[in-house]
Amino acid sequence: MRLAILSDIHGNGPALDAVLADIEQQHVDRIICLGDIANAGPHPSYCLDTVRQVADVVIQGNHELYLLGDNMPPDIDTSPVWAGLRWIRSQLRPEQYDYIRQLPYSYCWVLDSHTPTLFTHGSPASQFLGFKAEYNHDAIVKRMNGHDHITLFVGHTHRQLYHNWSRSWVCNVGSVGMPLDGTPEAKYVVATWQRQTWQIQFRRVAYNWEKLMAAFDEVGYQQAGGVITALFRYQMLYGHDVLWQYLTELKQQAELIGVTDADLYPHYPVPPIVQQWIK
Repeated sequence: MRLAILSDIHGNGPALDAVLADIEQQHVDRIICLGDIANAGPHPSYCLDTVRQVADVVIQGNHELYLLGDNMPPDIDTSPVWAGLRWIRSQLRPEQYDYIRQLPYSYCWVLDSHTPTLFTHGSPASQFLGFKAEYNHDAIVKRMNGHDHITLFVGHTHRQLYHNWSRSWVCNVGSVGMPLDGTPEAKYVVATWQRQTWQIQFRRVAYNWEKLMAAFDEVGYQQAGGVITALFRYQMLYGHDVLWQYLTELKQQAELIGVTDADLYPHYPVPPIVQQWIK
């Protein structure tokens, strides 16, 4: 059995196309997608339709919940902070919402009566709790949520890893559309069942970054989404996590002066790294 396992496409059509072209050369038996398919990039509907067509198993990620309005602040429909998300949501058809609503949290597979293989977006504990190489034992225990003696395939943190913990193996397949490991190539994993275990091959694929950058403007997403969209754009182009720091500092400054994030956002300085895209 040979699998292609991908995650965190984030509406990046050129990256998805490049990965699927690479997968065609790998002679896999199944394609599994671990979620976060549409939000953040300029091709939400295309990515969702494509994954639905080619993947044998699709898992619901935390960004699918955002699109459904779950785990979001009450001002999602009015705050300028979430203008980009509203644009993404406007691009999806009703049947696409029905599709992401019914996606499973996880998928379990037992091959040859051996160690179970579990596929989920973040971790067995939550779609919002992922794995990073630097996490200690307690952090991993929290994320495993009582599971052990399994092989676990996850995404969410946008960083590839293959880590042994207790009697389990955890493989983060990385991100197709927005890697955050300092390199912008699309990442995914080919896993081959061999000698009663999974043999892991980390794949990285170059794609047409110019086409992606042009699409942000051509489809109107950059104009609609402002700074937040530009920060997503930067992350896709350079592979560095900058959005979290921006949102954290915005929130801290808003609390300091006694206003909401939404009130401060239009007046908050635009980070120099994305000024070229803000008009």
